[in-house]
Amino acid sequence: MSFIKIISVSVFSTLSVALISQDNLSSYRQALLEDTPIEEDLQELCDAIGGRVTGSEENTRAVEWAYNTFKDTGVEKVWKQPFEMPVKWIESSCKMTINPASSSPFPVLSVSKYQTSSGIRNNDIVWVDDLDSHPDDGSIKDKIIMVPMDLCLDIDGLFQEYTQAAHVELFARERGASGIIFMASRPQKLLYRFIGMKTSENDLPQWIMAREDAKRCQRLIQGGESLSVEIKTQAEHGGSFITHNVIAEITGSEKPEEIIVIGAHLDSWALGTGANDNGCNVSMMIDLARQMVKLGIKPKRTIRFALWNGEEQGYFGSWAYTQQYQHELGNTLLATSIDIGSGKIIGFFTNGREELVGQIDSLLLPVSDLGPFQQLNVPIVGTDNFDFMLEGVPNLVGSHRPATYGINYHAVSDTYDKVDIPSLKKNAAIVGTLILGYADSKMKLKRQSRDEISALFNAHNLEFTMRMFNVWESWVTGTRGRK
Repeated sequence: MSFIKIISVSVFSTLSVALISQDNLSSYRQALLEDTPIEEDLQELCDAIGGRVTGSEENTRAVEWAYNTFKDTGVEKVWKQPFEMPVKWIESSCKMTINPASSSPFPVLSVSKYQTSSGIRNNDIVWVDDLDSHPDDGSIKDKIIMVPMDLCLDIDGLFQEYTQAAHVELFARERGASGIIFMASRPQKLLYRFIGMKTSENDLPQWIMAREDAKRCQRLIQGGESLSVEIKTQAEHGGSFITHNVIAEITGSEKPEEIIVIGAHLDSWALGTGANDNGCNVSMMIDLARQMVKLGIKPKRTIRFALWNGEEQGYFGSWAYTQQYQHELGNTLLATSIDIGSGKIIGFFTNGREELVGQIDSLLLPVSDLGPFQQLNVPIVGTDNFDFMLEGVPNLVGSHRPATYGINYHAVSDTYDKVDIPSLKKNAAIVGTLILGYADSKMKLKRQSRDEISALFNAHNLEFTMRMFNVWESWVTGTRGRK
């Protein structure tokens, strides 16, 4: 996926930033760059709690930890916002054995994708090199297909993988396959997982096989060997349950009814410990609140620091927030999500709101030495800004240098040692300056209507991307987003 880079500067934005207290911005920036507990918070979240799938005991511990850690900062208001997750799914084991027709069986490394049901499956494998050229002769029906995947080494590769996987899933359903085995897109037997097109409604079993093992299968099949597979999947699979977002608020001193939301998601997959996705930015949210309280800074508008739950399964926590706080969305002036690791922030996705570009340019001037920055005026689908975009609220997503994010994304290797702490602290200074600056400025954009939101989606051809994340139908039917 390529991004169009658009930059504009408005006179209004430049004048507005001049009205912000430079003393507050300077002291806040300096405090965030100095020695703070951000690293200790991250280590505790990753090493002591670990991977935190929503619905797991670890996730419940993470909610309590986040609530208590926010309270310890001295923030005046902290609460746990309850909401309902539609299903529970937590894998405990996945064992896969390949059975060649004319040689000995051998085990392979694999994990199940989200919502693959427990059970033992024995089936023939059909290798599918190219979806478009594969014959429609019934040979796939009731079989498990195996497909190659391109190497993923950066963030662009992640977008490509999601798109490629979505096309494979559509193909498998159309041809009546009983399941899909994806060749892992990462080298050195690195395993990871992500959601399918139907997210929590997935009814097509899917797995990811270690790249080197999948290539062995590919060579055998292309050499004329027939393969079958035995798969033993064990997962806790249950119905709806209640979980929580954790929210901390510093009430505005002049316009408390006007709200700025800044958030990161608390949950993670459990293969690693959720360090770059997204523990590092959870610790950033806590530190942003801590340093603001420590310095006695009172923003003119209310700032809410949100730790979202259920993001990995379809950003259910931030969706629930927009439903439960619907009455406040007209006064929610900006919602920002930080969710692309600890690589250096190089700008922000302004999500199709071109008016935001100049505003963000001007707000980042006090941290220009940490730049350069370039805003990307394209809409992002796939993280917790999304339901604010569906509601017409101006929204941002941090744009980062790839660093180690892509290759470790959702993987067993997403651990504390992969986080770039110096970069994380600079990112905190960048984000903190932006959010405090917006809260203290006179900047304000109108909330978009449903027609304007639809026009944005059409202008950027977002239908297929939204279908990839199972959010198109809910938008079209009006069950999700602005009425």
